[in-house]
Amino acid sequence: MQQNLLIVQRVLTRYRLDLFRQLHDNFGEIGIITSQGDSQGALKKVDAGNIPEKNVVCHKLSSLRLGYKGESRSTSLFFYPQAIFLLRKYDVILLEGTTNILNNFLIIPAARILGKKVIWWDAGYSPSIRTRRRKVIDIVVKPLVGLTHKQMAYSTIGGRYMQEFMGAKKVFVNLNTIRTDYFEGIQQEIETNIKGYKTGKSSIKLLYVGVIESRKKIKELADVVVKLNQTPEKKKYTIDIIGDGKLLQELRQTIRDENVVFHGPIYDKEALKSFYFRSDLFVLPGDGGLGILQSLLFGLPVICLKGADGTEQDYILEKTHLLDRFDEIYPLLESIENVDKSIYSNYLKKVSSQNWVKKFVSETTSI
Repeated sequence: MQQNLLIVQRVLTRYRLDLFRQLHDNFGEIGIITSQGDSQGALKKVDAGNIPEKNVVCHKLSSLRLGYKGESRSTSLFFYPQAIFLLRKYDVILLEGTTNILNNFLIIPAARILGKKVIWWDAGYSPSIRTRRRKVIDIVVKPLVGLTHKQMAYSTIGGRYMQEFMGAKKVFVNLNTIRTDYFEGIQQEIETNIKGYKTGKSSIKLLYVGVIESRKKIKELADVVVKLNQTPEKKKYTIDIIGDGKLLQELRQTIRDENVVFHGPIYDKEALKSFYFRSDLFVLPGDGGLGILQSLLFGLPVICLKGADGTEQDYILEKTHLLDRFDEIYPLLESIENVDKSIYSNYLKKVSSQNWVKKFVSETTSI
């Protein structure tokens, strides 16, 4: 008899729902708890009203919303204590970790009393300097982590951090990912694009796809592009910026440069494909991680800062594209002569979401 799985999320996003649906063959029922979330940005809740898999159910709970100012951004915590009444129906509980700590204070003890299998899912901490605030957070979460049966880390760096500072005794790394079956269907197109690619002699096309928020440093990146074009005898640099967020309209009004184009949100991967195929480099100037993976799956190399979310160290093969500071982006772009997309040929085999599913199911059944 298959076990029932309950996934507890602060906010259920589109990319998470798509990934969780891939688990449907491995569990009897999959329940997903979510708050109401936001109308836009990183905490925008997906419309989960018509999930194709009949055994995947979304539990949208009314919640108390609390503002929280983190190290790199202001965000929201959502408290829904009624979640504990859903625990009895499920055998395995997968918890969003530190970022959903308010609910975990109630859910973890209740789940253990009821004899449930509990897995803590966390990014750990990837910045090079462990701040005083982070040390306090680790002290708070450590007893909760110790009550869980296993701990699933987003990245290799995250796994090491959880072991050393968060009290994780049975941690396993399952790289944070997105659903990849779309890329399986266009794999031949991706390989053809990689093989036919040549770096432009007179221009470099940059791309950013993601949330438009201050922590992403989109304004600063646009300023870099403007500065790169101030030397006319050198290459021309352009950037396409795709995404939604609180700063989108403000940046559209304040950054008026023909080489910086804001396209707004585009969710359809077929529409996004042409941007990835015609670009030379994807640039992630702030934090984040899944944007890196999506770009590499399209065969587009990525430049980002170390500590984006930890997965960049696992995913990016061109290590010179991993930078220590934002101010290293300008000289790297200025010196670009050749971009090698060939190292991401057949990259899907390394990062298929089926790998994530198999790893999770294997670790769950061994508890």
